[in-house]
Amino acid sequence: MKRKLLLVFAALFFIKLSAKSNNLFYTTEYESSVTFPAGYVVGDYIEFLSVNPASAGASGYYQISINYTRGNVASAATHIASISHSNPALWREAGRVNNNPYVGSGVNFTIDCNTQYANPRFRIRAINTLGINTPITVYIKVTALNTNGTFTALNTTGNDTTVSKFVPMTSDWDLYVGNVFIADGATLAIKAIQNGNVGIGTANPDEKLTVKGKIHTQEVRVDMLGPLVPDYVFENDYKIKTLEEVENYIKENKHLPEVPSAQEIEKNGLMLAEMNMTLLKKIEEMTLYMIEMKKENEEMKKDISILKQSNK
Repeated sequence: MKRKLLLVFAALFFIKLSAKSNNLFYTTEYESSVTFPAGYVVGDYIEFLSVNPASAGASGYYQISINYTRGNVASAATHIASISHSNPALWREAGRVNNNPYVGSGVNFTIDCNTQYANPRFRIRAINTLGINTPITVYIKVTALNTNGTFTALNTTGNDTTVSKFVPMTSDWDLYVGNVFIADGATLAIKAIQNGNVGIGTANPDEKLTVKGKIHTQEVRVDMLGPLVPDYVFENDYKIKTLEEVENYIKENKHLPEVPSAQEIEKNGLMLAEMNMTLLKKIEEMTLYMIEMKKENEEMKKDISILKQSNK
């Protein structure tokens, strides 16, 4: 009996040891600081950290927060960088998800990320020199939002004013909303895809903004190029169709010239800016017709008046 109990305890102990052996320790946070000298200039950088995302680099998703003071200047920001498998060895700026600038717009530093495969790393780069001419210490906190093996401190300095691109924060992004207390599935509210298109209520935005549903707004402003605005109708060399030509066109096509038919609109949709300019053109042409008709009416009145005078 004792022997059986010993075997049971030994088996339980072995199971616990086996379970523990599967629990790996990963470093998720790193805090440090770097100091720029008093005379630093725009473009100066300090490469401060190398990271080690798991799964052949695919788990790279990092939040980098910085804060600093210099005289009366105080600023802070949080950046996001996404690193995946086999990315290019290229320094790109990490976009911000939070910005607490000095007096609304003043910032001295940004974060760059080099997504080089097997050697991804971060640096802080000067983009301004606000404040008094003293050394400035930047406090840094890096959080691995996915799995990261190790953080390795670096201290490489230099100057680079050629960075012009941003590192992606994500390949695509979804926002699903719904009532968490019921079993119904969530509804897609916003979708952003790789080319920058954004969908509201749709997973397949085919323009910069695609909305599936109604839009309620107080005002819409459309930027128009000069040549699209049909004021050329009032130029002396503009050839306006005669009313007879317009009448014949309507009889044959059942819609105004240059205005899409109902079938075309049903098939291709309606371009609001283009349609508004077309309608404006028709109003301007109609105004010219009315002016011409008024002139003709005035001439007719004169002729009638002359006839009346001659018949007296």
